[in-house]
Amino acid sequence: MKKKNNIGLTLIEIMIAVAIFAFVVGVSAVILVSSHNNLQVQRERIQALHACRAVIEAIREKRKDFTVGNDGFNWEGFYAWANARTSNDWLSMVSIEEHPIAIPGLQINVALRNMNGNPAGGTDNPVQVYVTATWTSAGGHVIRDTMATIITSR
Repeated sequence: MKKKNNIGLTLIEIMIAVAIFAFVVGVSAVILVSSHNNLQVQRERIQALHACRAVIEAIREKRKDFTVGNDGFNWEGFYAWANARTSNDWLSMVSIEEHPIAIPGLQINVALRNMNGNPAGGTDNPVQVYVTATWTSAGGHVIRDTMATIITSR
């Protein structure tokens, strides 16, 4: 009697191979979508930090307007100017070159603090400047990034 040679695959083997293939494709798709979302958030974060940097540069430039004589500085006037600014005022100081990608709902807030971390006022010198960008990502998460610097009367 001759034995039959079965060379083909059984239905079970094919189903297992298809299941493994579907799992690998599914995991790859999840990784690609997640990577795309992370790249979008990072792109927005970079743009927001560029906007913060531009606001800090604008504050440093405006500081010159409050210089009095060679060594004097009008701190009260500077604080009044900075505290009167709204998010739209700060955003208006950012050029298209510095912020080419629009971030929907971007808000910029500036806080001036003395070296003890309290709100700056009077003749506090130097002053810590915190520029915070807040926005909602496409995934619905509120993201907040802060950039800080120290300015003095000189």
